[in-house]
Amino acid sequence: MKKKSLKKVTSAVLVAAMSMGLLAGCGGSKSSGEAKTDADGATVIKFGIHVANPKKQETVTYNIVHGFNKENKGKYKVEFVAADTEAHSKNMKLAAQDGSLPEIVHLDSAEAPEYNEAGYLLDMSDFLKENKDIDDALDGMEDAFNDGKVQYGLPYQSNVQGFFYNKDLFDKAGIAYPTDDTTYDEFLDMIAKLKDSGVTPIAIGSKNSGYSMWEFNEFFSRYGWEDNEKSYTGDKAKYSNDDMNACFEKIKGLADAGAFPENMATIEYFDAKQLFNEGKAAMFGTGQWDCAEFDKNVGEHIGFWWGPKFEDSSYEQNIAMKVPAAPLVVSSAVKDNDKAKEAVYAFLKYYYGEEAAKISYEGSIFPATNYDGIAATDSQYAMNAMITALGNGWKTPKAAPDQTVTPAVQEAMYDAIFGVMQGTYSPKDAVKNMDSAAAN
Repeated sequence: MKKKSLKKVTSAVLVAAMSMGLLAGCGGSKSSGEAKTDADGATVIKFGIHVANPKKQETVTYNIVHGFNKENKGKYKVEFVAADTEAHSKNMKLAAQDGSLPEIVHLDSAEAPEYNEAGYLLDMSDFLKENKDIDDALDGMEDAFNDGKVQYGLPYQSNVQGFFYNKDLFDKAGIAYPTDDTTYDEFLDMIAKLKDSGVTPIAIGSKNSGYSMWEFNEFFSRYGWEDNEKSYTGDKAKYSNDDMNACFEKIKGLADAGAFPENMATIEYFDAKQLFNEGKAAMFGTGQWDCAEFDKNVGEHIGFWWGPKFEDSSYEQNIAMKVPAAPLVVSSAVKDNDKAKEAVYAFLKYYYGEEAAKISYEGSIFPATNYDGIAATDSQYAMNAMITALGNGWKTPKAAPDQTVTPAVQEAMYDAIFGVMQGTYSPKDAVKNMDSAAAN
């Protein structure tokens, strides 16, 4: 059986490799032979992660790995294979094809199905059967990475996404805080008053658009993404319809109202976040991964909001964006290496266990699991604001809209959002471009 190729290849080296026929042969990763050991005799497994400096950029994950290594010294050891997001994506594609994929890998949700279809990933159904407590603690979060036959991944974390806001700036502008019932028209009025007060209403930067669209997942959901997901995913995906046009019209309306920084096109996510941290912007769209930073810079003045309700939409509006983060996957080569498989299962049992959940909460990150008695402290203001928002008990999607499409459509979606914001595309042009990406 021939392997299916992984799409969206950006490396000239990889293109050359593909042309030489390196994808031919039986599906699945090659076995790496005997498991590697360190000086203490511990079985060493690799963890391919999507940041260049895990200690600084993914501190919670770093601390979990450190805790596991400390507890299992001389028995198991996890080592990071680290690179920035773009390089990581490229490196993992190369590694999959030459048989050197790390035992554990963080993959983008849009890319993971292609690895699965190509036979590079281990089915983790047995792991969940062997660890019923973890299966229960995941509470269905794992379903986003099950194709009906294979449990090809488990959620890295639980992502909670929406708008953070600075209560102090709202108070100074004489504006009531947004609520679960705030409508889009009320949101526009809020934006106008914040702008008049001298602050940027919503901080955002478009230079790395994949890092700057999380608050808009809620927009897509409230215009029926989940209800129409079959028509938005798969080989015949199409986005040109009244619902998606209306959604992009609302994004355009925010831009027309002056919601975003004038230099949006030349700044990136981290610059935009700095505007919010410095009190120069009233709102910032992101997820729980920024909670610890907001505790330091905004403190008790932080609030969290799901975003506006749309009165012209016939779809469910009581939606909270608490979704699985991109998956952790395991190389299929592990099944042929007993010691490596034992080490991988031991790490996953720790990663999805109670001790790691405690480490996650201490770092203001929602783990993928839920265990009784683990919660945020009173001084974790940003995380508690999210927990308060989650208290409404609203429906949550199986996955964030941008994580349900192919890499090509995902890129076109990000481009569409910022193209509409900057006036490069009309809403109809934006969805047509997504159609084109799906067709190609």
